Amino acid sequence: MSLPARLLAIIALLCRAVAASIAGGRLDGPTIVVIWRRLRRLGDRFARLAGRHAAGTLRPPRRRVRVAAVRASATAPPPPPDRLPRGRGWLVRLVPPASAGASQLQHLLTEAEMAALIAAAPRQAGRILRPLCGMLGVAVPETLRLPRRKAKRR
Repeated sequence: MSLPARLLAIIALLCRAVAASIAGGRLDGPTIVVIWRRLRRLGDRFARLAGRHAAGTLRPPRRRVRVAAVRASATAPPPPPDRLPRGRGWLVRLVPPASAGASQLQHLLTEAEMAALIAAAPRQAGRILRPLCGMLGVAVPETLRLPRRKAKRR
């Protein structure tokens, strides 16, 4: 089975676990829909990235210049109501059967084919895999970790 197909199978497993949690009353319908959309979108983005890598049309990584962040004004709008929880492993805490998908993702990240894809597109792969690793509590591979931010002096 190809790399994107295996990741999509893991995401399908996670979606089934999330859907089953509605019977236990752990999650409500709108939250499940938001989690599903998030998982499916990550899977689709990874499939497109892997397709470009296999076709040889992947752009080489560029060096990006950081621009100072603009401070949000005091009148910023409230966060959207469909905001998902945060923190390491939040999906596994909400839906314990999702731990099966976490272990499969951890195994997938150690394979040579995944390492080659990450080496070819570290920024793009990181933007897809870091959030997925975070929600499942899986350690992010060293090649995908972001550099530590310097503490600002007050």
